[in-house]
Amino acid sequence: MISQVYSPAKINIFLKIEGREVTSGMHFLNSLFAPIDLFDTIEIAESASFSVVTEGISENIPTEKNIIFKAYSALQNYVGKELPEFEVTIRKTIPSGAGLGGGSSNAAAFLKFLNGYCKLDLSLAQLIEIASKIGSDVPFFVLGKPAIVKGLGEKTEPVDLPQSDNFFVLVNPEIHVNTGLAYSLFDKFYPNCDTKNHVPEHFSWKNEDIFNDFEDIVFAEFPEIARVKRELEAMGAHKVFMSGSGSTLIAMTKSEDTAGKIVSEFSKRFKTVRKINLVR
Repeated sequence: MISQVYSPAKINIFLKIEGREVTSGMHFLNSLFAPIDLFDTIEIAESASFSVVTEGISENIPTEKNIIFKAYSALQNYVGKELPEFEVTIRKTIPSGAGLGGGSSNAAAFLKFLNGYCKLDLSLAQLIEIASKIGSDVPFFVLGKPAIVKGLGEKTEPVDLPQSDNFFVLVNPEIHVNTGLAYSLFDKFYPNCDTKNHVPEHFSWKNEDIFNDFEDIVFAEFPEIARVKRELEAMGAHKVFMSGSGSTLIAMTKSEDTAGKIVSEFSKRFKTVRKINLVR
């Protein structure tokens, strides 16, 4: 092994869908992203041929379909030369289909590794340009700090999050929500993208500043996620919100004791339950 890198998950503190691109039908977002201290581990070694193995998930993803390989190919095309071959092992802690951006984070971490290891000297702006060709969340993970993400994910504006006196607990209900399904449901119920939510002019940690345009339609399709949210509120969380297109929920509480009780109770049912910190 020549390197071991860590790729963080993210949460969407607010997520607004503002419209669609006419030609592709892809959706324009306005969302506040924040990295959190939940990480996958990526082990990398030079090899005679490129391969990616993912451990910790039941799904078997062929190398040529893995987002790590997509990042490798996109970088090679950008620099116009062949790069060394690698054997990559991803040890997953971030659940997939959970709204936490695990795959996109893996791709960004590998891009940054290649830039350093292969001495490419690409700027942050160049890496973000490459990342935008890989996936909508990848530019944010290349940036690696809280940001307002707009457009198709290619517009990232770093922000200083205000301090919060909340404790945050992440609960993944182990329901895989397909992002494409979430968008199709959204289009069905909100053809004009006219949800009741509004992006705050100046973000604070007020409950009304924290929202997700996907919540109502995902909860209608997967009522178990809505039930877990109600249970978290009943245990004392003053705000519970969904990240991305789901299914992960973030519970906010002013009490560390309440946060600990939530972790203790929900860990009996779900694998990924923990107190988290925002990476600033």
